[in-house]
Formats: sequence, C-alpha cells, structure tokens
Amino acid sequence: MADTALSVFRNEKKYILPFRNALSIRGKLDEILARDGHSETWGYMVRSLYFDSVNNIDYKTKLAGVEKRKKIRLRIYSGASEKCKLEMKAKDGDLQHKVSLWISREDAQELTKLNYGVLTKYFDESQDAILIYTSMVMGGYRPVVMVEYDRIAYTYPAYDTRITIDMNVRSSESNLDLFSEKPLYTILMKEEAVLEVKYNQKLVRFISDILRQYHLLQCSVSKYCMGRKVFCDFEF
Repeated sequence: MADTALSVFRNEKKYILPFRNALSIRGKLDEILARDGHSETWGYMVRSLYFDSVNNIDYKTKLAGVEKRKKIRLRIYSGASEKCKLEMKAKDGDLQHKVSLWISREDAQELTKLNYGVLTKYFDESQDAILIYTSMVMGGYRPVVMVEYDRIAYTYPAYDTRITIDMNVRSSESNLDLFSEKPLYTILMKEEAVLEVKYNQKLVRFISDILRQYHLLQCSVSKYCMGRKVFCDFEF
C-alpha cells in the first residue's frame, strides 16, 4: 500500500489557554480556514496509547528539558477503528520530524503485548517501520499511558500549515486497552485547552495576527507527560 507510511518535517509551537479563549479562537479560525476532513461542530476524538522504554527515557528527557527527544505512540480516532497509526515523533526544539505507519488493529494489539515482530511485515513498504521497530526493541518499549481528547483541526495549504485545538484532555494509566469501549479516565484539563500550531518555514501573517491578539505564551506542554500523573506522584 503506497499510503501506509508518512514522513513529515515541520515547526511546532504549543500553547495552553483558557477554554473561553479556545472557543474565541475557534470562532475566528472558522471564518478564514477550512477544518480538516474529520472535524465536525465539536471536533473529533483522538486516543493515543504511549509507549516508553524500560527506564522511561522519553518521559525523563522531556522533563529534563532535553532539546532532542522522541515519543512513540499508537493512535486511533474511534474505538471501532480497523487500522491504527503507529507514530514516532522526534523533536529538536521547535522542529519536529514525525514518521507514521498505518498498521492493522490486530497488529496493534500484538504490539501492546510486546510482540514487536509484527512490524517486520511492513519493512518492505517503509524504512520508517524498520526505524520504529529498532527503537522499540532496543529500548524495550511497552505501553505506559492512554491519553484521549477532543480535537478541532484546521489546515491551510501555504507552508503546510495545520492548527489544532485540543480540549477535555484525559488519561488512564490503569486501562491500556486502546480499543476499550468505556475506559475510565482522569480528567487532566477541564477549563483549559492546548493550541498547537504547525507549519513549514514560516507562519502566514494573517494567522499570526489573529493569535497575537490573545497574548499567548509558548510552552513545552506534553499531554504524554501530563497523563503519567500516577507514575510521577509515586515514582514507580
């Protein structure tokens, strides 16, 4: 399948903002940008199962503020999904490189059982499959937390611009079943939202002018690290 794998390089900036500002920005963006094909009135669900190494290297490098870091996750947009997106996202400051590989539901379930070998069948289709496989095997990666939120996404063709607003961020460190129908979550963000702005080269002027009205402060928020509250509090 030609569309099994995807590799993307972009700049990424993140902001935490009050829910009321998120709604205001949504209203302004609705007037000038197109939503992506999945966004309805209140957006769509995103559910990610994050993996980390046996010594939690990805979690620790993020907390330590290391510029070059990565994370690996399985992602779906519905509990009934027949395919999952396996992603490895590497960051160096504001620059990000994300490789994505679509795998079957069955292979995703096997991967959560640490059966990394299911990825070998994708080697002929994507060099990125080899990269992700090697990282997971060498680091002994295993599922550690599930994070879910409601997303509204906008796209603009110039500079491959993409803007997302993530609301109602919630997580579970006990239920790691990616396809669970009714997972029990801890609410992480109820009155705030995460705004992410992604683009190549530069952000178009009319979009930056809108965002500047809200006096946003860029931050290094990680929904993955936020979700590992139990691990953080009790240092398992």
